[in-house]
Amino acid sequence: MNHKLDGDREETILRRLLFSLPAFRHAVHGPTRSGMIAGQLAAVAMTAMALALRFYLDGLLPPGFPYLTFFPTVVITGFVWGIYPGITAAVLSGLCSWFWFIQPSGSFALDGQAATALAFYVFVVATDIGLLFLALRALGAQVRSHQALAAALQMQNLVSKEVDHRLKNLMATINSLISMLQKHATTPRELADQLRQRVNALSNSIGLLRGAAEGEPISMRKVILSALEPLGLSDRSRLTLEGPEVTISSNGFIPLNLILHELGTNSLKHGAFSNQSGVLRLSWTIAEQQDEKTMLNFVWVERSGPAATPPERTGFGTELLTRMSRVLGGACEFMFDAEGLTANISMASLSVLDDH
Repeated sequence: MNHKLDGDREETILRRLLFSLPAFRHAVHGPTRSGMIAGQLAAVAMTAMALALRFYLDGLLPPGFPYLTFFPTVVITGFVWGIYPGITAAVLSGLCSWFWFIQPSGSFALDGQAATALAFYVFVVATDIGLLFLALRALGAQVRSHQALAAALQMQNLVSKEVDHRLKNLMATINSLISMLQKHATTPRELADQLRQRVNALSNSIGLLRGAAEGEPISMRKVILSALEPLGLSDRSRLTLEGPEVTISSNGFIPLNLILHELGTNSLKHGAFSNQSGVLRLSWTIAEQQDEKTMLNFVWVERSGPAATPPERTGFGTELLTRMSRVLGGACEFMFDAEGLTANISMASLSVLDDH
């Protein structure tokens, strides 16, 4: 175990050391303009030092070692600063060797001996730079693959947490529905029928929630139609939608869907859509209150249907609308008159909208 920890620690130190070098950073993230300029200047400086060292060693070496200090310079420059500075160092080193250390010295004369020496130099430095290029390229690909895998695992963990969060919200909503239905249902059959209707309404929202998890925005219009279409209330000649383009958050979607389903069910049974002439207008606005709290005000207006009369007792629908409005940080108000039902529902934008 201790050996493994020591090995991991040494590997971490080595990786930090390698990625402190410009060549390795550029292999992963790509070269920068300042890095390229610094690399070229470093190549010139390294070649100058190799030339000075070669002159110093010239009297100590037997003939036939023109590249003794230049080969390491090309490799070190490429390893530390990158391929292009390595190529620059190779070209400059080759010219210096040719001019000063290949006979006849002091010129760029090209006889058979000089050509052979230069060909040998080109072969060696091309091999070195080629192998270094392949190594850096493989390293860059490996590191980018590792980073992509780490990002994918992080996203998977985030999605798992989000799914867990949404499932908990969904279960809490169903539990709340059961509690309220128990108070208002008179028979087990009525309880089962009403619960089935609400669960079906929730199931209709799963597709939009899945789209939200994949980054697709949920607009107010999508939410309204997802709640009303299963009830057959989406006839455009009888349904009018008015309001700004807003994106509904995943946390606010389920309560809002239940509110719309409840109002739609009531309209189908007792309101504008219980006959063939009733119409429904839905509008929403965003307003800032005096306490600087931004509210989404939603208005449900039914007309040309049966006269709306106040219920004799507070039923499940009224309690559900009241509770869901409070969950969303607002309130609801109903107006019953001969023209039809008007419901004003306010919700805190922070609880409902994604962009507020």
